[in-house]
Amino acid sequence: MPAKKVATVSGDTNSAVISERLRVAAIIESPEGKRNPALANELAFRASLDAETAKAILAHAPAANPYLAAMSAEGPLGVGADLAEIGGDPKAARLKELAASMEAFNASAGYGRGNA
Repeated sequence: MPAKKVATVSGDTNSAVISERLRVAAIIESPEGKRNPALANELAFRASLDAETAKAILAHAPAANPYLAAMSAEGPLGVGADLAEIGGDPKAARLKELAASMEAFNASAGYGRGNA
């Protein structure tokens, strides 16, 4: 079997390949890219946008996973609310947690009940 010739790669070509790999990784591995992986792949592999422009587009795009979109809008449930006490309703737990947080803040600022 004859030996295959290996193509020589110049420093400029190697630099371009590395630069492109870094661009693709910056898009796909960004928080914006992780919210919508399919769109991140399209922008990384099929568009010639720089990483910052692609991430800006991804930041305005909806999350591919509705759970992640809801978590971004509402925030995670904290451990301060007792779910058993409110019947397992996550929204009620969050509202109770917020009420407790506001009460603690108002107390620390000197705004107790009746001191408005």
